[in-house]
Amino acid sequence: MKDDDELLMRRFQQGDSDAFETLVRTNLDFVVRHARRYVKDLAGAEDVAQAVFLRVWSSRDRFREAISFRGWIAKITTRIALNEIRTRKRKRWIPRSSLSSDPDVEAGSDWVGGSNRSIDPTQSLLNQEKEQAVRDAIERLEEPARQAIWLQNFEQWPVSRIAESLGLTIPATKSVLFRARKLLLSELKAYIDDTKRDGP
Repeated sequence: MKDDDELLMRRFQQGDSDAFETLVRTNLDFVVRHARRYVKDLAGAEDVAQAVFLRVWSSRDRFREAISFRGWIAKITTRIALNEIRTRKRKRWIPRSSLSSDPDVEAGSDWVGGSNRSIDPTQSLLNQEKEQAVRDAIERLEEPARQAIWLQNFEQWPVSRIAESLGLTIPATKSVLFRARKLLLSELKAYIDDTKRDGP
């Protein structure tokens, strides 16, 4: 299948649209399954798959023979699926004051989601500002740090699963998480200090 896919991709690069249709037909189930590792509902995964093949169409000149086609579309699927998750959760997460640089911390324990309906409008505005600061800080991280942070803190994946998804060893993944969380701690220090002062 690998060689067939790469041959079809080369034909597609040369202008054979039928080859693209065959690529879609033979890889659609794989892309949907991969997307569902991140986006759990089938309809969302199918939307991701559609976006993936649109990306394959528009980025066909970037594919090189030395690259596994399945590996290439898997990376595209991961990026698009994670973007979908970010879009869905964009307004649901704010940082806790206990943000830790420990990569072994229990997944998700450093973040809280949603909004407290009992807070006053002023506090709500402040929370929105904090949420935006967190989103901006995460988006400024380079890959694979951005994906690793997102998967651990928002999807509550264990380090071993993150390592598998990113194609890294567990020690390398812990190192990525450690450096990324240190950067986030530094960038978000003002907001964390405010949270500590405002807390009980």
